[in-house]
Amino acid sequence: MNRAVVFAAIAATIAIPRSGCSQALFNVDPPSNDLTKYVGPEPMRVLWIAAHPDDEDTNLISWLARGRNVETAYLSLTRGDGGQNLIGNELGEALGVIRTEELLAARRIDGAHQYFGRAYDFGFSKTADETRKHWPQDSLLRDVITVIRAFRPHIVATTFSGTPRDGHGQHQISAIVARDAYNLAADTVRFPVDEFGAPWTPLKFYRLAFFSPQERTLAINVGEYNPYLGLSLQEIAANSRSQHKSQGFGTLIRKGVVWDYLTREDSRVPAPPAKEEASIFAGIDTAGKAIVRDFRTNPPELPLPIEFEAVADRQAVALGDSAKISLAIFNRGRLPIQIPGIKIDGKPRIVLPDSAYRWTQWYVGREISQPWWLATPRSGDLFTPKLSGISEDARELRRGAHILVGSSTTSLLYLHAPIVFHYVDRVRGDVQRPLIIAPAISIALDQAVTMTRSNGPLNQLLKTTLRSALSDSSAVTVTLSLPRGLTADSVSRTVVMAPGSTRTLTFRVRGALPRGTHEIAATATAKGKSYRSGYIPIEYPHINPQRIYRPSTLTINAVDVVLPPRLNVAYIPGVGDNVAPVLRQFVPLTVIDADDLPQTDLSRFTAIVVGPRAYQASQTLQDNNDYLLAYVRNGGRLVVQYGQAEMQRAGVMPYPITLQQRAERVTDENAPVTFTDPQSPLLNSPNRITQEDFKGWVQERATYMPSTFDSHYRTMLAMNDPGEQPNRAAILAASYGRGTYIYVPLALFRQLPAGVPGSARIFANLLGGNTIR
Repeated sequence: MNRAVVFAAIAATIAIPRSGCSQALFNVDPPSNDLTKYVGPEPMRVLWIAAHPDDEDTNLISWLARGRNVETAYLSLTRGDGGQNLIGNELGEALGVIRTEELLAARRIDGAHQYFGRAYDFGFSKTADETRKHWPQDSLLRDVITVIRAFRPHIVATTFSGTPRDGHGQHQISAIVARDAYNLAADTVRFPVDEFGAPWTPLKFYRLAFFSPQERTLAINVGEYNPYLGLSLQEIAANSRSQHKSQGFGTLIRKGVVWDYLTREDSRVPAPPAKEEASIFAGIDTAGKAIVRDFRTNPPELPLPIEFEAVADRQAVALGDSAKISLAIFNRGRLPIQIPGIKIDGKPRIVLPDSAYRWTQWYVGREISQPWWLATPRSGDLFTPKLSGISEDARELRRGAHILVGSSTTSLLYLHAPIVFHYVDRVRGDVQRPLIIAPAISIALDQAVTMTRSNGPLNQLLKTTLRSALSDSSAVTVTLSLPRGLTADSVSRTVVMAPGSTRTLTFRVRGALPRGTHEIAATATAKGKSYRSGYIPIEYPHINPQRIYRPSTLTINAVDVVLPPRLNVAYIPGVGDNVAPVLRQFVPLTVIDADDLPQTDLSRFTAIVVGPRAYQASQTLQDNNDYLLAYVRNGGRLVVQYGQAEMQRAGVMPYPITLQQRAERVTDENAPVTFTDPQSPLLNSPNRITQEDFKGWVQERATYMPSTFDSHYRTMLAMNDPGEQPNRAAILAASYGRGTYIYVPLALFRQLPAGVPGSARIFANLLGGNTIR
């Protein structure tokens, strides 16, 4: 199935258009998706299996798909929901949406298909046994069997070994399940045909040996230059891997010979001994298969230049409503083409060279546009929709316009075009946005969870965003439902919304709440119907825009927390950082940019907080760090949330620390916590911290914990995962000059946005209280 692959654009930039026109450049049928694909009776297929987005080896995937005409796919068991985010504040399921789109962007470059399992990435785990507590291994196996039987690979490969040396428990499980599925894919008793599809027997099983080249049985030059693409395969791979921008995986392009390595772990065909193999395909009967089309000796045919586009008359259509779509086929070649589905006097419509045919159709919005796996709630750490064996890229192609065309010298070409809305931006020029199907009125609050002091004054601005997908102007009324103890400046407001418009209404909510969990709900009413959910856009330049839906409610946890007097806090944001909006509910807070440190009077702040991984993300912050350290020396209090290796650089922290290459962390969110210094001011002032404050935590206790630290630092907590030695570096506090420096690998950056009460009490102590001496 052609996916808008432009031959010249690949040679110039690798980038393949994500929307707009689709160009038929090769005679391919679904599901093939690559100008390098040759459609023969049965293409050779290779399936790569690992745990997360960015675990795949794009060098070998590009070599297979772009360099050797192999139908290649990557199966990621998860969507990377538990990772961290270097480009924005989305975490959890929202981050999984970003990383899904990043994998699809990578596949558009390296030419492979993309599959996902149903596993939710619950965060870092250290052992396979820990991972099994979250993911029933049999459920994962069923997912992989489903994909193997649908894709029918001749070769299965995995990134990891399935042993503790993989480091991450999810990595181990991905390899274990991959090998089990390779062994069992033909078992129709355990995996019946009516549920999993026809049986399939992969012929060979490989493991990546890039990180253990001494174990390799096969070396492949992935730096091979392809003159027809104008790039080496490693250049393609580097651009593919660089799509993992949320993880900071920009990759260096290397020219010349670049070796990658595989270890053959099993073969069901009479291949040479593993150490004597000259090819990954050795021993496989290639008769009738489109295999190893080496473009150095077998160049691709010139494409038939046809473009197909589908343009909507608006960006959003309400569920059940219809949009007008203008379609066009442009013949940019030298031969006439015909459109069998459009008849003139009983004959297919002919489009002459250098001309176009245009027509219009109506498109009915039948299903809300959203990530399909989020349409229903998770069951524990598994997404609930059943896998169908359809690749994620094929799901993309099902949305949009499709048509068959042909010519006197070619068989029929299958064209696809996403349905987009065009508009002109005076700076960016032509902007294309995919048509979305949405509720007639979407209503979303700017936060889903927050905290406040129990029985203390609450004074919060509640921002409500309305989006209309209606085709006419409509009056929309927003009504708030408030818990007892709260009032609003108005509980109901009405605005008139233009077609396709967005409006923001801000309510001021005041009052006090008793200890416990409370909820504010917002309802939008238009044309006699009520709406209680809305979507949050997820938009970055390198991926297709997406949106996730959530109820229009705000959960408020009222917490018994005492605040130090006369607080005035500055906050320097980090990455994946949602701490400041919660802190603002407790203390006066000013967000400042690292660029502004030299001209900001820092002495007016009683404490300054630096967000997670801020030093890693901002060279400016590193350059201006002397201003922060001077602030501490002059009597200030600096609270720095966790960083990574950059925290070891001279001048970042007042006293040195070291991190192991694989930094220590406590991944069990319920791991016991020992108070090693119960009298520490940070455990007693102004809140007395107890074991109750460590209940209800999410995902992890602490991350990137120093393994050693200077004797100037004081510690007060120790914790560890089962079977490991305690680590005392969850909080490090030191006197520095007349002030206090506090370093916090404790995972408060996850707990505060999740509304965990103890995290607010701990953070209040970090912001004030007695001086550390």
